[in-house]
This record gives sequence, structure tokens and C-alpha cells, in this order.
Amino acid sequence: MKVVLITAHNNDFDKTLASAFAREGFKVYAMGNVQSDEITAIPAGIEEASAFVKKDSGFIDIYIDVTNESSPSDNFNVRTGINENIIHNLYETNVIRPMAMLSAFLPLLSAGEGKRLCYLTSALASINETHDTDGLGYKIAKAALHNFLQITRNALAPKGYTIRAFDPCLAGNCPDRKEISAQLSAEAAFNYFTRRRGIERGDPNRDDEGNLVFRDAWGRQHSW
Repeated sequence: MKVVLITAHNNDFDKTLASAFAREGFKVYAMGNVQSDEITAIPAGIEEASAFVKKDSGFIDIYIDVTNESSPSDNFNVRTGINENIIHNLYETNVIRPMAMLSAFLPLLSAGEGKRLCYLTSALASINETHDTDGLGYKIAKAALHNFLQITRNALAPKGYTIRAFDPCLAGNCPDRKEISAQLSAEAAFNYFTRRRGIERGDPNRDDEGNLVFRDAWGRQHSW
């Protein structure tokens, strides 16, 4: 049986994504308060959660960090004045904690066969696609996450790891306002997280799987 770990089970996107994996025969772990017969709840604490999975199954095939925290108070810029506390909190949540979680769960991923890391992000954080000033703290944090993913890919790709970055295009967080329901977005995420990216013209030397890209729920690829 393949094993997937999802770092939260709080909203419709998380719950639909977890159910999609369970539907397809995966053993699903989810951190936090889970009320579902098909999902195995694990503690919200990082060390406690990794210890639980190590004892219960001993490995993870797919690791999905659904952290995507924003704030309605993140509506300032350098002209209006920077709120350092909001920036710090968003960076702590969207970058530092995900880094710590991956560090804790990496031995379990090394013991599995899938070796796939999946992260939520947003085209709003793309340097080429940022056109307004709101959400400064969120965009800074996600841009830092992108750099972390690139460095992580450099370290782990030689060991067979692959990375998926995904923009769910949910309400209030989609750059072109082409929003999608949480349920449909989660199904799109499941397809993207579980499929292998294509080999160009059947040539294994042109395997696109090794490239680091991110796509959104509509299947579009975005620039970093």
C-alpha cells in the first residue's frame, strides 16, 4: 500500500484531497483534528507526528504540505508603512515551519518508494506575475518557499526525489480572478501530485520530471 501524509485537514481543499487519496487506495495520514473514518489522524506537533507515522507504517511515499496562510491585515506596502509583525508571522508559518516539518519527515520519505514532495503556493508570489502591492508578507514568504524548493530539489533530486508546486486558485488568492471551487481544485491537485510528468518524444534524456515547475488548478504553468 502507498502512503501519503497531508500536513492539515482543516478546510474543504484539505479534506477533499485526503478523500481523493483514500478513494484511490492510499493510506492517508493527516495532521490535526481529523474526523473521518478513512483518514488516520496524527498529532499536530511535528516530532509527535513523525514518531507516530514511524511506528505505524515506517515510511511515506508522498508528502503534501498544504500550508498556505495569508492575512486580511497584509494590506500594506513600503509607501504606507511595513508591519513587521505580520510579515514575520507569515514567514514563520509559510516558510520556517514547512522547512522544519520536511526535516522531521524526510527519513520516512527516504524509507518509502514514492519520494515525492508537494507544496501549495501562488502565482501571486511570482516575480513576473506580481502586479499589485497587497499581500506583501504573503508574497515574500511564498517567494522564499520557492527558493527553498529549488535548493531542496538540488539536494534531493540525485536521490530520486521529485517536487510538485501547486497554485490552488482558490477565492481571494488567484491573480487573474479565475477562481475554482475547493473540491475541483483538490481533484486537480490529486492528479498533478500522483502523475509522472512526460518524457519528451519518448526520449529518456529529455525527461521533464527533473525540472522544477509549478502549475495551477487549471493546468497552467507559472514562472517563478
